[in-house]
Amino acid sequence: MSIHLTILCENSVDKVSPYGLLGEHGFSCHLRTPDGDFLFDSGGGMTIMNNAKLLGVDFSKLKGIIFSHGHFDHTGGLKQVLEQTGPIPIYAHDDLFSAHFSKNSGKMHNIGIPWPKDELEKLGADFHLSSTPYEITPDLLLSGEVPRLSKEETGDPNLLTIVNSGEQCTDPLHDDLSLFINTSKGLVILLGCAHAGLLNIIDHAIKTTGQKKIYMVLGGTHLKFCSEEQMTATLDRLEGLNIELIGASHCTGLRGARMLSERFGERFFSASVGVEIEA
Repeated sequence: MSIHLTILCENSVDKVSPYGLLGEHGFSCHLRTPDGDFLFDSGGGMTIMNNAKLLGVDFSKLKGIIFSHGHFDHTGGLKQVLEQTGPIPIYAHDDLFSAHFSKNSGKMHNIGIPWPKDELEKLGADFHLSSTPYEITPDLLLSGEVPRLSKEETGDPNLLTIVNSGEQCTDPLHDDLSLFINTSKGLVILLGCAHAGLLNIIDHAIKTTGQKKIYMVLGGTHLKFCSEEQMTATLDRLEGLNIELIGASHCTGLRGARMLSERFGERFFSASVGVEIEA
């Protein structure tokens, strides 16, 4: 299968893109496949309609919407998209609407999906929620919950949830999913934020799909927040797999992007708004 991917929402804008594209803290990628068009995440809601129009993306043609996890910067554009699509299947984890908070700014604030489920269902959202791998089409496999086995990947202690007792604790982010795309060039791993850890996601992708040839990793890698041990282990693993393209965006951070660029040279690219990739 061949696939065309377009970055609609991201922190930065590609310099060769049409004039008027906007960046925001968030991520969204449009997929054009032989089985139809799909949207992976919807950014924070500030730029998706503007950017889609300029990039020639028609949401009325979408066959489905896929969410990597329930943070606002990946789900915030959903209402606007639903106004264009009408009733449409939405694929995500069971915990999409779980409580998500952050104290990265120094104080606690809510970073979860901005609306209740029933309000979105009234607009046409048909939720297909699963913690196990979910085949959306024969070539699009939603990862399901990713086992956390890597000793180097310990998560972000500033991301919190609230348990039934009302106590704050580190958010396990069980709802963090990735999309595994089967292409004629090899497997493409599309990430939202990689809260589950890129090493864990890669291992899960190989085990779940049975494919050992990874052509491209694309999306947010969350390396902005990682330790030196995690950074080194991630770079070494990517190099060992001989991945042809690494498109980093969103939560990768300047440090992560610089280290990826230095290690992988022309195989690395910044997956900014307006970037289009054929795979």
